[in-house]
Amino acid sequence: MALDACTLWALAYELNKKLKGGRIDKIYQMSKSQVLLTVRSLGENYRLLLSCDASKGRVCLTDQSFDNPDTPPVFCMLMRKHLSGGKILDISAVPNERIVKITAESTNELFEITKKVLIVEPMGKHSNIILTDENNRIIDSIRHIDFTLSEKRQVLPGLFYEMPPLPEKADAKRMSREELYGQMAEEAQGGKSISQILMDHFLGMSPILAREIEHRSGDDCHDAVEVYQTFLSHMEECCFTPTLFIEKETRIPQELYIWDLLQYGNFYEKVVFPSVNECVDFFYRSKETKRKLEEKRDSVSQVIEKNLSRLYKKTDIHEKNLKKAEKKDRYRIYAEILTANLYQLTENKKEVTLPNYYEDNAPITIPLDETVSPARNAKKYFEKYNKEKNMEKISREMLVDIREEISYLKSVKDLLDLSSDEKNIAEIKEELLLGGYLVEKSQKKKKKESKISGPMQFTATDGTLILCGKNNRQNDELTLKIASKHDIWLHIRNIPGSHTVIKCFGSEVSPQTLYEAALIAAAYSKSAKDTKAAVDYTRVKYVKKPSGAKPGMVIYDNFETIIVEPDSTRVEQMKQK
Repeated sequence: MALDACTLWALAYELNKKLKGGRIDKIYQMSKSQVLLTVRSLGENYRLLLSCDASKGRVCLTDQSFDNPDTPPVFCMLMRKHLSGGKILDISAVPNERIVKITAESTNELFEITKKVLIVEPMGKHSNIILTDENNRIIDSIRHIDFTLSEKRQVLPGLFYEMPPLPEKADAKRMSREELYGQMAEEAQGGKSISQILMDHFLGMSPILAREIEHRSGDDCHDAVEVYQTFLSHMEECCFTPTLFIEKETRIPQELYIWDLLQYGNFYEKVVFPSVNECVDFFYRSKETKRKLEEKRDSVSQVIEKNLSRLYKKTDIHEKNLKKAEKKDRYRIYAEILTANLYQLTENKKEVTLPNYYEDNAPITIPLDETVSPARNAKKYFEKYNKEKNMEKISREMLVDIREEISYLKSVKDLLDLSSDEKNIAEIKEELLLGGYLVEKSQKKKKKESKISGPMQFTATDGTLILCGKNNRQNDELTLKIASKHDIWLHIRNIPGSHTVIKCFGSEVSPQTLYEAALIAAAYSKSAKDTKAAVDYTRVKYVKKPSGAKPGMVIYDNFETIIVEPDSTRVEQMKQK
């Protein structure tokens, strides 16, 4: 989401309180759209992130770590020249605009004190970071905007900085209640909603704020004016309740604002932060972590899909071979009938009709190659028969191995989809490397196999420890090494999923603990979102790993089955942090 003018104003207010008078220590440019300033202020070190990314532009303090390029970009070197060691005089947001200005004082090459202004414009696709001198002349910017990109406003070194063109809208801060109500009531008569009126006619009005005013006012113009005036008074008093709105099921932050929003009802979980900066930083850091996680998951997923595609093609070839081999007995019958009647056959015939002693001597027509003798024709049919017979045998054997491999890769894919951290994805990637499905081109020497991380730990209601693997290597480690032979082992029935173990050391477990362990086994499988799930359970001593089987693949017997209703919330409550 893009930060609106109100949020940026609140951010600038907090930044000014903390960083005003601080010294700019170091400057980094991590990418084409991100700059990081380290500032020493009030005895503490702060990291100020400036981003002009189209989708996540912002200005806020952060604890996030970044990778820096070996060679600093030109804009970074220029900022170091003009701002390093500089003193921050002021940080402010332009009213009703998504623009933040950082004014700093530093010395030039002649040891003269000069002022510079760093302007951050997180305005979606028009975002930019611009450095100007005290005369408002542009020194440089991250993005150069010339006539080919914009006829109304150019951003180039040497030009004077100009504000983005303002839309023809009113400034509500300068209007009385009566003026606000009069304009809104007049527009409402035309059938427009409150939110649409606010966005169409007032500066600094974002969709999220307009919807909130409409929601709280019940689409009544008089109440809308009162709600709007209340928000404006909160801005003047710098009274903020920065709130993060988190999706309950996925735990992914979906929205943030400097005040509580009632428009979402109970759809999201709300978390209030002590400062707007912390809220904004957490929101975007979570988004970035999620994005990186998805990129790594997609990268590994593509490898799995590529190998599955290869196996599906092999399956298709062998199934066609089996279909073709269904005719093999006809070739044997042709050969045997020809051999039995060689004495009466003459050469140079395209076909011959003979009695079929396999079907009460009914006549059968056999195609022949007229260029060779009848005996040679019989031999060729025997050769075809043996070829099809051998091909059928090989294809049947190959299909068993291929289908087992497909089942294994599907289980890896399912566990990958359930992965919620980078470490687990890295372990799945290593599993594919060890299995020969993935080759790292940059590795000249064979990488030493890394140590397998421990399984997830859960605590049942009665305090019993329950363990659950996150990937196939962990599953093997848990079932074959960590679990004792008298522990109880669980697995979702006939579906790829995680191995789950109740650490009971041979003692009986309560029905409730067994049910809770089954919930965990169901939660970490493809049945997680089903209404019902069948989970098999048995003692670990009845679980065996066939020789040569892929990681995570086992067989078991002497089992019973329990039916559960998957409940991710309850599983999360049992999980040890």
